[in-house]
Amino acid sequence: MNSLRTVTKAIHAGCWVMGLLVMPAVVAGDSATRADQSGRQSTASSWLARSAQALGGEEKLRALAAVEISALSVWHQREQSERPEGPWFVTFTDFTDVRNLREGVVKRTARTKGFSAPDPIDSAEWSEATTSLIADGVALRSQDGTMTGAEPPWDLGALPLALGPEHVVLAARDAADLHAEADAVFDGYAHHVVAFTLAGARVRLFLNSPSFLPKAVEITRARPYDVFWAPWGDVTQRVAFGLWTLEPEGVLYPRLWDFSTGGRPDGTLEITRVRLNPAIVTSEYEIAADVRQRVVAARTPVADVSFGTPQRPAHEIASGIVLVPGSWNVVEIKQADGVVIIEGPLTSNYSAKAIDDVRQRFAGAPIKAVITTSDSWPHIGGMREYVARDVPVYALDLNVPILKRLFAARYESAPDALMKHPRQPALHVVAARTVVGSGPNQLVIYPFRSASGERQMMVYWPAHRLLYTSDLFTIRGAFIFLPQQVAEAVEAVAREHLDVATAFGMHYDATPWTAVVKAAAPPTRQ
Repeated sequence: MNSLRTVTKAIHAGCWVMGLLVMPAVVAGDSATRADQSGRQSTASSWLARSAQALGGEEKLRALAAVEISALSVWHQREQSERPEGPWFVTFTDFTDVRNLREGVVKRTARTKGFSAPDPIDSAEWSEATTSLIADGVALRSQDGTMTGAEPPWDLGALPLALGPEHVVLAARDAADLHAEADAVFDGYAHHVVAFTLAGARVRLFLNSPSFLPKAVEITRARPYDVFWAPWGDVTQRVAFGLWTLEPEGVLYPRLWDFSTGGRPDGTLEITRVRLNPAIVTSEYEIAADVRQRVVAARTPVADVSFGTPQRPAHEIASGIVLVPGSWNVVEIKQADGVVIIEGPLTSNYSAKAIDDVRQRFAGAPIKAVITTSDSWPHIGGMREYVARDVPVYALDLNVPILKRLFAARYESAPDALMKHPRQPALHVVAARTVVGSGPNQLVIYPFRSASGERQMMVYWPAHRLLYTSDLFTIRGAFIFLPQQVAEAVEAVAREHLDVATAFGMHYDATPWTAVVKAAAPPTRQ
């Protein structure tokens, strides 16, 4: 099992080997460059020595084998909320972590309430507590005596154990490519900045001046396994620390962690209890090598998700209108002059597969347009591929800002087609009723303009009396998510005087409109 020190040594070894591959140079310019690099490394090392001392001393930091914390977390689910600027849906978590620094494993026991609860509207009670182990970027949980993969906690996904406040200064000190950068303004005043890489991530550590306490950790990397972050390429996430307290062992520890990405808030941790070097049972943190390998191998990068799903094959809802079910549905519409696609979810790769599917299904017919009907991150994640191929994009006026941010995202770790060949999007901004095409599969786009659906659009086929409701709600048998938003769809249909017989959406198949209207009734609550 890799400890934090083992991981750091491996990274050092990789950097050292790379250094050996560089041919020696004797020109004056190279000597000056090496001198500058040496100076920046020396400056950074000096700053970090002072930071370690401010935290309680490097000897005490390196003697930490484990840290136990209890905390309350607030996660702003920006990717799921009604608008990017907020207010956001919130998930609350009450948890205790034992952060095993020697083994690089976190044991978390947690319970939740709020948006992630089975009933996000009525979730007054905490969920039943569960325990998981988090290591190597994956979470494992015991189920019927077998360790299975689980979703890593949002905060540990953003801030790995190796870069936590109890270890980040040591990680920087031990990095082979450590160097100082120019001071940067944070919270209104200048901070010292040191930079290094760790496990493929580019890390910047902000040091308060004059105390030299770590103010924030900034991490830039791709998040290929995270369905919400994968579409954004190389994301820059920052964790700021505050409310430092002196623990009995003489080490300072921050009680407030504030998370943000691209300058937008993700959430906070309010730490209510800290214990340094608690007694731990080593066996509770042991993950057999074969189990770890199995769980890691089972992870699928979002870019590798197969198009559609074998369990629910593609099928026509009406002649020439094909629904390709998946975790996020895609619709293919054949018109006389080409094919219109509704939704570009997940990643550029997923959209490339959708384009291939259209060409095979419709004998090479051109793709005349793609319609994106909402702003949820997984829904827009594949839109970059259409821009790269110069396919016209129909999008709601309110969603143009977030789409432009997506099109401008940096894909440096794994360049996609738009990163390799940048181009401006052919945007058709939808602000009101918009007709696309002619003939039996002519479609009409309508903004919902409702309280919950302000960032979503519906698509209507007059000849088929067929309506696509985007992601406003989901109906699966007796399950309705969310009844109020079903009512908003019914109201929008009435407002636009549409004659609907059948409806379907991002996450549900063709359903009689009468069933939708019935589902719009107020729910019964216990």
